[in-house]
Amino acid sequence: MSVLEVKNIEKHFGDTRVLKDISFTLEKGQAMSIIGSSGSGKTTLLRCLNFLEKPDGGSISVNGEMLFDAADPATQLEKEIRRKRLHFGLVFQNFNLFPQYTALQNVTLARELMARENGGESRESILKAGKELLAQIGLADRADHYPHQLSGGQQQRVAIARALALHPDILCFDEPTSALDPELTGEVLRVIRNLAEQHTTMIIVTHEMAFARDVADQLIFMDGGVIVEQGNPHQVIDHPREERTRHFLAHYSEN
Repeated sequence: MSVLEVKNIEKHFGDTRVLKDISFTLEKGQAMSIIGSSGSGKTTLLRCLNFLEKPDGGSISVNGEMLFDAADPATQLEKEIRRKRLHFGLVFQNFNLFPQYTALQNVTLARELMARENGGESRESILKAGKELLAQIGLADRADHYPHQLSGGQQQRVAIARALALHPDILCFDEPTSALDPELTGEVLRVIRNLAEQHTTMIIVTHEMAFARDVADQLIFMDGGVIVEQGNPHQVIDHPREERTRHFLAHYSEN
């Protein structure tokens, strides 16, 4: 059974249809890359999956549980949306770390808040898990550093650890290297590559074509709010079937 099933997702902003009949499935342990030019709907799709935007049509289910159905108001209750967001972790382009908290505090904050609300997990256990996550991404020695004391690449790695802290079913990345200098991009891509090797279920919106081809199990090319082409990353990037895909890749290689 697919871990994620997206059916016929639509999203409008006013009279503009930003997402048009988007459907795909993702298996547990797979990585999916989404490519496309600016304005193609990639980020809006991620925001709909994470319930930061409400779709105007379609449905989203995770592990067989219907999280959202545009035809069923019962799936759209605000009190349920908070719980449903826990199925997804989202890493933003610009890190979005809390500047007043250390790296470790950024990683552990959400779990501490949940423990206060629901009980059941000690602060010692949460701190131990947070330190293990920082070690996993190579930042064990930066636990007590504040964001302004970290490089952009280090901040983004902390953001990845924070997203992993709640054990989401699906980890989403919205162009995770777009705000980084080229020399810092590699360290973030290495972390994501390691996660893929550990069979972390991921959706990665990226402009790094070689990375998308080499790391993902499947790839989607979006243009104008629709999925133009989808399949094996090597097939789509090296031998695209659709003219719009060929045009995008040819234009991209010129830049």
